[in-house]
Amino acid sequence: MERTRPTPRCFSALPALALAIILLGLLAMARTFAQSQRLLLAGQDGQLSKTAQSVDNNIMGHFAWYCSDLEYITSRTGFLAAERTYLDGGGEDGLLYHLRESPLPKTVMVESMLALRRGEVALSTSGETDYAPLAVLGRIGAVDIQLWRDGAGRPYVALVQSKPEVGYAALIDGQVFFAIAEEQTAAEDHDRILLLDAQERYFFHRTPQGIRVDAAEGLDPAVHASLYLMLEAQRGGRPLSGFFQAGAQSGGERYTARLAALPAPGNENGCFTVGVARNYDQIIRPYQSAAVQMVLCGVTVMAGAALLLVFLLRSRRSHRQAQRELALLREKAQAMERLNAQTQALAHRQRLESIGTLTSGIAHEFNNLLTPIMGYSILILEKLPPEDTESYDNALEIYNASQKAKKIVARLSNLSRKGTPGALRPVRLAPLAEQVLAVAAPARPKTVRVETGLTGQAPPVLGDETQLFQLTLNLVLNSFEALAQRGGTVRVSTAWDGERVSLRVADNGPGIPDEVKAHIFDPFFTTKGSGKGIGLGLAIVQQIVEAHQGAIALDSAAGQGTAFTVSFPPAPPKAGEDPPA
Repeated sequence: MERTRPTPRCFSALPALALAIILLGLLAMARTFAQSQRLLLAGQDGQLSKTAQSVDNNIMGHFAWYCSDLEYITSRTGFLAAERTYLDGGGEDGLLYHLRESPLPKTVMVESMLALRRGEVALSTSGETDYAPLAVLGRIGAVDIQLWRDGAGRPYVALVQSKPEVGYAALIDGQVFFAIAEEQTAAEDHDRILLLDAQERYFFHRTPQGIRVDAAEGLDPAVHASLYLMLEAQRGGRPLSGFFQAGAQSGGERYTARLAALPAPGNENGCFTVGVARNYDQIIRPYQSAAVQMVLCGVTVMAGAALLLVFLLRSRRSHRQAQRELALLREKAQAMERLNAQTQALAHRQRLESIGTLTSGIAHEFNNLLTPIMGYSILILEKLPPEDTESYDNALEIYNASQKAKKIVARLSNLSRKGTPGALRPVRLAPLAEQVLAVAAPARPKTVRVETGLTGQAPPVLGDETQLFQLTLNLVLNSFEALAQRGGTVRVSTAWDGERVSLRVADNGPGIPDEVKAHIFDPFFTTKGSGKGIGLGLAIVQQIVEAHQGAIALDSAAGQGTAFTVSFPPAPPKAGEDPPA
């Protein structure tokens, strides 16, 4: 009877582990949300404080402006003359005229200009004299900022300049003053501006019904909770932020508001405590909704992860089988890639052998044709009379062209020999490179500079000195040609890394584009244009390197120069000699 294999203990603990992970994730979300709420609250408090400061600066700016105007108006010569006439009993018309025509009554703020004698209102530009002072709020220069009211109890902000015989006051209606204080501030559309005078008498605020100026004493704390936060800030003498329930004063829907208060003792104007309130529910509601959505998404992700875990546990056997099949397919694919690479290499070698066979025959036939051409051109040169210079030059041109053709044929013959080196002997690459640079010196453009880094510590390599000389010369001449147009530097250096001896020819020329790199060692491939090269130089270089069991590496990119590095094994030491260090 087949026995049932017991479930491993680790799998039975997985549900508990998954539940613990879910709880930890929910806890982390809750902590993240709480942290974001704290950051949000700190950012809102900063914005509210800046708005309160803006309102305070606005009030102070208007006070300074109007106080300066009041001092200027009452110190003018015409005004002082009218004042003296009034005091001497000459009538009040002149003084009233100057008060009415001064700039202050023509502003939006100032409702009436008053002349005061012995603390009483003696003259008024509005004709009303039932104004009475309540309290002194502050002072700017020689002008007091006071709180007044009229016979109907309407509050006014008064700018009062006291003098020994007669004083003057500019009255600003409380509602107008509050409206001016609100304007040109950094408040958002949903922010509410609140003002409380330094004597705690009047509370300035805006409701849906309009601006209200209420006597602070006796206001219901349940309706005007913001007032008591401002009283706390004013009595404590420090900025304060706090929550309160708003909406009751307008009879609308109640909501939680955040208030930042700047107390009168510590602000610029010194006369009013400034408060800015904002509907916090409208701010926090999107974040709360986002948090709920994040929790739901997290739970959904966790549930999906749990289902995925169950699926993975059930399918682990088939997964392992798939892995084994995949590994087998990878091995087959790699084997196919290796076979494909070998096939391509064999095809390339066969093409080269075919080219070599073809060029060998072509070179032999060309040599047979060139030999009589060169011979007869020499005979013609010898038999021409000295005065026939034109025929002499033509025959010489035939000979020179034949000579160049013979050199090309010789290079084709070298390519067709499959790179088999001649007599092998130890050759040091550093002296060989110096000989190449000396031979190539006449071909170096004037704008090209040659640098060397040839080390004499490298051991010799076993090779055909003629072929190695040709290899080095081809690389140097290629670098000269690459720099012929704009100039630059060619550096030839040798190195020994303990295993191989290397020769490096590098230039800072235009470099070789990627699409050209794959073909630079192909026979007859050239980018020099018609008549400037037959494309055998690098093909011969590669053939010589392979014949000497060496390796050649190309390091180049468009616009970044070119460097060819060829490396060879060192020559074996002779009997009785120490191997190279």
